[in-house]
Amino acid sequence: MERRNFVKKMSAFTTGSLLLSGSNLYSFEKENEVERNSIDLSPLIFNDSEIILKGNFIDVETLETIQGVSMKTKVNKNRLFSFKETIESKNGSYEIKTGFSTVDKKVIEKVTVEITAEGYQTLSTQLYLSRLGCNIHCSIWDYNPNLKIEDTPKNSLHGNYTVSNFNFQLKRN
Repeated sequence: MERRNFVKKMSAFTTGSLLLSGSNLYSFEKENEVERNSIDLSPLIFNDSEIILKGNFIDVETLETIQGVSMKTKVNKNRLFSFKETIESKNGSYEIKTGFSTVDKKVIEKVTVEITAEGYQTLSTQLYLSRLGCNIHCSIWDYNPNLKIEDTPKNSLHGNYTVSNFNFQLKRN
């Protein structure tokens, strides 16, 4: 009897989690058009703190925004579950949102990013998102050795959420 009650409670919890999390499950066409530049990597459980990373895709030489950029992200939430998301940025901006909970005990989330744009070299790198903000992998400097310290992510803490700003600088072929 206890096992049946446990199964009932877990199925109700799982169904509720999927329905509450669900921008990917129950999305409408208009919402997809608005959210085209946004990736939500938040866990299914409730978040105690959130981080939002946002910025633009810009040209290294001219520092102008690049239109029509594709960004693929991959996150390993645990050993069994990996999460992949792709956006097509038409206006040259992006936003990545994720969250952390005290239940998860995860301190840093490693996000693998691949950015492609016509006429530009493909950028493959990692981002490290934590409660305190965003850090970048050294492969960014291999891709663009002229990257300055001023161009690294700017993190701003606001209570239980963090906002990070970072512009990806792409090199021409």
